[in-house]
Amino acid sequence: MPTVCFNLRNKTESNPLVYLIFRYDEKKFVYSTGQKIAPKFWNDEKQRAKETKQFPEYPEFNAYLNKLEGQAQSIYRRYLNDGKTLDLDTFKEEMEIESGNKRARQIPLFTFVENLISERENATQLSGKQYAKASIVVYRTTLKHLKSFAEKSKRKTLDFGDIDLEFYHDFTQFLFNSPNSFTANNAGKIIKTLKTFLHEATERGINNNYAFRSKKFKVMSEEVPNAYLTVEELNKLFLLDLSEHKRLEKVRDLFLVGCFTGLRFSDFTTIRPEYIRTVDGVEIIDIQTQKTEQKVSVPLHPIVKAIFKRYNGIPPKAMSNQKLNKYLKELCQLAELVEPTVLTKTKAGKRVQEVWRKSDLITTHTARRSFATNAFKMGVPSLSIMLITGHRTEKSFMRYIKIQREENAVLMAQNSFFRGETYPGKTERGLVEEIIYSRN
Repeated sequence: MPTVCFNLRNKTESNPLVYLIFRYDEKKFVYSTGQKIAPKFWNDEKQRAKETKQFPEYPEFNAYLNKLEGQAQSIYRRYLNDGKTLDLDTFKEEMEIESGNKRARQIPLFTFVENLISERENATQLSGKQYAKASIVVYRTTLKHLKSFAEKSKRKTLDFGDIDLEFYHDFTQFLFNSPNSFTANNAGKIIKTLKTFLHEATERGINNNYAFRSKKFKVMSEEVPNAYLTVEELNKLFLLDLSEHKRLEKVRDLFLVGCFTGLRFSDFTTIRPEYIRTVDGVEIIDIQTQKTEQKVSVPLHPIVKAIFKRYNGIPPKAMSNQKLNKYLKELCQLAELVEPTVLTKTKAGKRVQEVWRKSDLITTHTARRSFATNAFKMGVPSLSIMLITGHRTEKSFMRYIKIQREENAVLMAQNSFFRGETYPGKTERGLVEEIIYSRN
């Protein structure tokens, strides 16, 4: 395993240089950090500056050393994954590039993307956070379609300089007309990921073509109706007799935990007893979400409490997201949640309508959507729901809510304004009669 340490070059000097020592496979690389520090402010054991008021620059100083350590590990893993040999000169050059002290060598677009995927798949970020596996899958899928486009188009090459508005038009048409017949949202996700690649390349000084920043180089998207389950349907699932389908019991219980907590799959499947505590007589789930590292507090719903009781205070043991999605469709068919649902979306560049059984549209993400929509319909303030779902703006939150116009009208009819309670002491009928009488 590679190791990184920091040493002072000469402790007899008043302000010696700090050196980074990188060892792997019996090799030793020495790299000057360019930083100097008085020996009295240096902690030999921690290999960092002492946290003392006498050296007020210690936070920035240590953060920089942490950054260099992360860069060294990242470079090593990248070369290891690529099967390349890392020598001292190459290591120093890569460190200079990572530090921004030297312009990166020009490398082809596909090579850059492959290296970036390798970095983000294996390298732990300085914050300690790792890129989600789902993001890596999207990166690889985008690269695959870029390569396919390059092979099938008339272009001989596809490099950074080729990514302009003409490319944008040709590539989006390629996605729409491919055998996959991409929807606007699918194609938009690929364009968004491509722009992520280009932003990163630009930050590293590899790309100087800024056409992708044009407003016309847009990430297309459209609002597509998605299914959610009503409280009545969720209760039906909860009471469903699965004595002859034991393997679906855990599927049902896991899904319902998500529906009544609003947590993502990665979070509602990892709840532990210590996450549950009582505040002012109310039992809540306190959890830090894995995707956003946001701390969330959710009231413990009676159905969730009942499910936890079945499994000794915790959710049932999780299965893979893909397997759970497959079994959910079977579960909803057993519950007879199969009414036809019409979806309108852009496919292959054209608006089309498709009819699906509701059961075929249910996934683990339906749980969060059902939680938000049902809570909203029951009158829970949007801001309170957003503190759980993580939406930052009410606009994005309202796109997430799946409520039909007719449902909205029924909800509004329950408001005092529509019940004729505008004037205290007067019933709706009495108020209307008074207005009509006054006009006559």
